[in-house]
Amino acid sequence: MKPNYNKLAFRVFIVGIFLRVLLFILNPPDNAFDRHFEPILFIMDHGYIPPKDACMQCYHPPIFYWISAMIGNLASHIGLQLPSILKLLQFINCFYGILTLGVIYLILNKFRLSQFSVIIAFGTACFLPRHIYMSALNSNDTIAYLCVAICIYLLIIAVERKFSLPSLIALSIAMTIALFTKYTSFVVIPIVLAVFLAAFVKRIPAGRKKIVLAFIGVIVIPLAFLSIYAISNLKNYHNPLPWNLNVLDPSVTQPRDDEPVDFITFKPWDNLTTPILVPGKMHSFWTLIHNGMWFDTEPKFIYFMDSNPQWWEHYYSWLRGEKKFPENNPPMSIATKFEGSGLIMLGLFPLILTILGGYYYFSGRWHLLTGSDTLETIKTIIFPVLCISNALGVIVITLRLPTYTAMKASYFLSSMPAFAFFMAVGLMACENRPFLKRGISIIFGVLFSLVFLHILHIFLAMVYPSIF
Repeated sequence: MKPNYNKLAFRVFIVGIFLRVLLFILNPPDNAFDRHFEPILFIMDHGYIPPKDACMQCYHPPIFYWISAMIGNLASHIGLQLPSILKLLQFINCFYGILTLGVIYLILNKFRLSQFSVIIAFGTACFLPRHIYMSALNSNDTIAYLCVAICIYLLIIAVERKFSLPSLIALSIAMTIALFTKYTSFVVIPIVLAVFLAAFVKRIPAGRKKIVLAFIGVIVIPLAFLSIYAISNLKNYHNPLPWNLNVLDPSVTQPRDDEPVDFITFKPWDNLTTPILVPGKMHSFWTLIHNGMWFDTEPKFIYFMDSNPQWWEHYYSWLRGEKKFPENNPPMSIATKFEGSGLIMLGLFPLILTILGGYYYFSGRWHLLTGSDTLETIKTIIFPVLCISNALGVIVITLRLPTYTAMKASYFLSSMPAFAFFMAVGLMACENRPFLKRGISIIFGVLFSLVFLHILHIFLAMVYPSIF
């Protein structure tokens, strides 16, 4: 019997929601990478957006903080107290993550991809540990992923509808919002530029005059607001896009290896015995990105699983540059190490399929798999531009700030729609061989099961800390 892929996708989506909500429920609101509540509370207290140098995270574009503050004020007016308001705002971030999964599924179904490839690619997004972690934390990252995905979906709609006025207005508004969530969302600009340029060259889906006018109409409002924002920042802070290095420069305080950042090597197996940040294994850029995508390598959750408060307190002091690395080995149980090493190694299979899909795409062979036409090709230009722009942005940040905080897997999650698309293409290249299709199904079944057990392990460790 052939599986009902629509029902299967719905079940995968439900499990993805369950895992995010499960981790969110017990994660304390203040357990996050940065103190994003400070700008939110400032707006709630003062009624206006704080100066860029007022706190560590105040330099960010304001949309996330403003929306959160408005929700917080509304919650306050109906009687909620501050601890409950913080938990509510943390849930809003979780909700952004859930919505992102839905948009990714809509994007995948806009292309001529097989149902098998879509369900595996979509399932990988739903079970991706880094996105589950980020959905349980309070930060501006998850809304940025969502806004980029929405812009991509609306851009696809605009192309399909031959740049109709309603589709262009929706895209322009979405772009404007995205640009003011986080600097990593600037990837929407080259994406839109590339698609309109391809449409102009091919004269599809409209004539060149309409394409030029449509592009101007889409881009003028986002760039106008961004220009005003940049000029104001330049006047007040002497920088069009302020950063928080004037408040605290991590390159001065945070630990890093003696070796310079290495953008060539990729050795995820080197970190299997201790799958967290440790001295000597903090300079391989792509290794840190991959491992951080599949496990809690900059620990925010696994210390719940292996309680040794003194060691972890010392460890976090080391990450802040306040102490030397603890002398004893990390207090990680066999189960935690198994989960970390297993997820990191099994995570290589989605990576291989994504690279294979990229090869088929750039070699032009993907046309044979999908039977795509010129219009389809114009739409798919979104994905390589998204990956390249996102990667270049993170590399530039790392060159400017060569510490572990710049080499975060979370910075690459804006490219989740592209990863899912290329993975789906890679899967289509394999699924015609029955033994490969069965093998892929088994491997991803094991991967998804291990992710489920890992998140459940964290949850149970929070509920029953005395056992762990």
